[in-house]
Amino acid sequence: MPAGSLADADCIIIEGSNMAENHPVAFRWVMKAKENGATIIHVDPRFTRTSAVADIYAPLRTGSDIAFLGGLIRYVIENNKYFQEYVVNYTNAATIINEGFQDAEDLDGVFSGLMQYTGDPINGFLGTYDNKTWQYRAGPASQSGAQQQPAAAPAAPPSGGRYDALVRSLLQPLPQTDPTLQDPMCVFQIVRRHFARYTPEMVERVTGCPQATFLKVAETLTANSGPERTSSFCYAIAWTQHTYGVQMIGAAALLQLLLGNMGRPGGGIMALRGHATIQGSTDVPTLYHSIHGYMAAPSALRPHGCTAARPRPRTISATTGTPRSRAITRTWRR
Repeated sequence: MPAGSLADADCIIIEGSNMAENHPVAFRWVMKAKENGATIIHVDPRFTRTSAVADIYAPLRTGSDIAFLGGLIRYVIENNKYFQEYVVNYTNAATIINEGFQDAEDLDGVFSGLMQYTGDPINGFLGTYDNKTWQYRAGPASQSGAQQQPAAAPAAPPSGGRYDALVRSLLQPLPQTDPTLQDPMCVFQIVRRHFARYTPEMVERVTGCPQATFLKVAETLTANSGPERTSSFCYAIAWTQHTYGVQMIGAAALLQLLLGNMGRPGGGIMALRGHATIQGSTDVPTLYHSIHGYMAAPSALRPHGCTAARPRPRTISATTGTPRSRAITRTWRR
């Protein structure tokens, strides 16, 4: 999400960042949101300048963010605070998973499909997952994404080009869904069972955050999320540099999807970056046409003349202003 969108938020939770001091330019949008009436919440082990301007400060132990976020997810689900229409229509919550899937509660801390790792020992892995049981339960073939022709009209569909047959062969039947979210194997119910352990008592025991403070955060977040209001999360390297940082950010994304705070003004997750190199490294996988530093990738289609064939830039004396043939300390290109 763009930093400017924070100004449209009704609530902003900053967790994993001392945003006021480390990202002061982006933080001006947080203060703009506060001027507009938004509630600012800071969740952090330290009381910093960000905490000083926040409306709610929630302390927690270093590295215990997953328990805190898990408690928020459980609070949202068990108190029916999720955005029903958004969850059913814009997430996979209603999609039904294969019956063979088993959660960590069923298998003593691991998921179904765990196997011994047989790859290169240098990787140091002990196990790997076969995710066959994690897949969606397929629906009838008649529900596939391809256009089905009625029996009375056997005419072939119009050709879509040379790859039409290949694309059609890759289409899979649409998965089964339960819009009521009641099927025990739908994604919503699996998530509900998985996060049932994160009670307010457990959150306090693991994170050290008082129950009253945690519940105040939960109530404030849910009160500022839904059809008419949106909330945002901001995080930085205090999340990403943990070995389980992906799980932290994934838990925040799951929470925001339940609340309908994704893809809407003032909603989303703001990843705070330090400088261009960090942002550039993040963008590289999607920017096929450029390399680090936003430089264009080399191309064999462009002429590559040797440097001797290129005209040399004129150099000017730093003292006399007259052209010189040799490079000097200061050069200006003309």
